[in-house]
Amino acid sequence: MLVSGCLLVRLAILLSVLLVQSCEGQSWEAFQNKHIDYPQTRASNPSAYCNLMMVKRNMNPSRCKPRNTFINYDKESVLQVCGNGGTRWQDNFYDINENFPMIDCSYTDGKPPKDCKYKGTDTSKRVRVTCENKKPVHLEKVL
Repeated sequence: MLVSGCLLVRLAILLSVLLVQSCEGQSWEAFQNKHIDYPQTRASNPSAYCNLMMVKRNMNPSRCKPRNTFINYDKESVLQVCGNGGTRWQDNFYDINENFPMIDCSYTDGKPPKDCKYKGTDTSKRVRVTCENKKPVHLEKVL
């Protein structure tokens, strides 16, 4: 009986660690690091920008992230998507009401952490975000 009790305690601890890890990065601060670059960092072209930013923001510590979007607009305006600057789509998903300048980065080749290569696309679009406590915490998709 004692062995199964210890096993249950260990299993509960492991489960709690996994739950905490799965919630990491779901904050306004993490969102800003992953998705907002304003004023926009200078680079010779959108692909060079992506290659620079993915390293600068430590986006590839153990694997090359398949895609990331950097919004080149001030954080105060992006923050408004969870308020009057956005439209509720469903649950805690909100769509930005206006197009924001952004660079979309798509993985092409290489290995982490510093040799991941990206193709960058300069665009101006709307995005859908997940909001918590009236702040964006996850970029759901580019619309």
